Amino acid sequence: MGIRTKIMLGFMILGSMLFISGAISIFELTKLGKSIKGLIFDNYRSIDYSRNMLDALEQQGNAILLFANGNRELAISEFAMAEKAFSTNLDSARHNFLLKEEKVFIDSIGISYNHFTQRSASIFQSNSISLETYLNEISPLAQEAGRHVKNLITINQQGLFNSAAFLETSAQRASVPGLIVIITSIIFTFIFTYLVHHYFVSPIIRLTKGINDYVRYRKPFDVPLETKDEFHSLKESIVNLIALLKSTAKRAD
Repeated sequence: MGIRTKIMLGFMILGSMLFISGAISIFELTKLGKSIKGLIFDNYRSIDYSRNMLDALEQQGNAILLFANGNRELAISEFAMAEKAFSTNLDSARHNFLLKEEKVFIDSIGISYNHFTQRSASIFQSNSISLETYLNEISPLAQEAGRHVKNLITINQQGLFNSAAFLETSAQRASVPGLIVIITSIIFTFIFTYLVHHYFVSPIIRLTKGINDYVRYRKPFDVPLETKDEFHSLKESIVNLIALLKSTAKRAD
């Protein structure tokens, strides 16, 4: 194997290691970014849906109070609009849940809200509503539905906290390829340095010493080389040159 091939092979190995490690790092970081973005957006949307449901419940409670105050048509209209908004956000939350616990809370919201709307519908069918009926029957049903909605908000807030913790651990995991490339680069640097010394520097030193010994002390030029590369060709050329010089010297004598 020639010197040029050995050098190119060494740099190709180092470049391949850097490329692979860099590709792994980019892949991990991209995967991390997409995962965290999806988790945070889903949790945020669920929280937003829950807050809209709480607002709708509040509007429905106000509509019932309007009905009790005698504003029948306005109360029914506002209650229907708030009911539509609540149902829309509840359906959105159903299609956005990430955890099994969320599904339980969403089902509980649907059940408690149905109880609230059914009792409220019976109130609108009557001519009036007493304060006692509102406080003892309507308000507790609305509060129960609101409590389940708040539980959904709480679990999604916990999900945001878990996403932050996942981000921290994932960032550490994403840094592993970078650490690997640093360690492997150091190891390869030592190996490459050893190979350069063994296959390039050492032959040059031996050839130089062999020539100097021949010139100064007339020692036979016998330099052992382990490889069949350009250094071996150089050695053969030196041997031929020495043989030519000896032949020329003999003819001159």
